[in-house]
Amino acid sequence: MRRALTVGLVLLVAVLALAVQQLARARNDALAAAEDREMAVRAAAAHAVSLMSIDHRRIDDDIKRALATSTGPERAQYAAGQAALKAATLKNKAVQTGVLRASALASLDGDRRTAQVLIVGDAVIHWEDGRKAHPEERFFRWRMDVTKASGLWLVSRAELVQ
Repeated sequence: MRRALTVGLVLLVAVLALAVQQLARARNDALAAAEDREMAVRAAAAHAVSLMSIDHRRIDDDIKRALATSTGPERAQYAAGQAALKAATLKNKAVQTGVLRASALASLDGDRRTAQVLIVGDAVIHWEDGRKAHPEERFFRWRMDVTKASGLWLVSRAELVQ
């Protein structure tokens, strides 16, 4: 009887240890998924602010910042247009200041490597080239695809939406 009780207790302890291990693994997975969701949204928000905030006095840094927060097609598209952006910004002595209004995760794939984020931002642009024009407001709404590459979330596609 005593041996059966000992075997039963050992089995009970083993089952409880497995249950605790499963719960810990599930908790860690849930925390990692929550972190991925948060980091995907932060990456898209940072890229949006970089796209909206351009200043003729620091245009090279602004371009580098937008390139650093992007990858794939988005990075290639931005890189292809950087010379024209720089020329227009310098010529007009433009200062565009962007403000993030909202960001939200639309989806996260099952393996947590890609996500889609919705972004709302506004910007005010003014010119320091001597013109007397009133500042212009611009409104941006994006659907951004973000991709996890080497542990970093980067924007791989930014689509303006209405």
